[in-house]
Amino acid sequence: MNRDLISKAVEEAKSEEANLVIWDRRDTFTVESGDVKDLDLADDYLTFKMEEGKVTVYVEYDSIYKLVVERERKSRSGIRAGFGAVSN
Repeated sequence: MNRDLISKAVEEAKSEEANLVIWDRRDTFTVESGDVKDLDLADDYLTFKMEEGKVTVYVEYDSIYKLVVERERKSRSGIRAGFGAVSN
């Protein structure tokens, strides 16, 4: 996935205090809104802490195939706007 697209999703999640859901080849990760501020973008990978800072997860940009900024609205929770990539 393109670094600029990932950066856009991360910034959107930070500004809206929303969760960020990341799908990669191995797993699906949900970065809670309070932890989104701890997301770091490096040259080739994204890092974030899980389990109250006990675990640092490294996700390579090329392995990410879907990002979702998960917003909550008063009428319905879990509304998602996604960022996706197609790999050849």
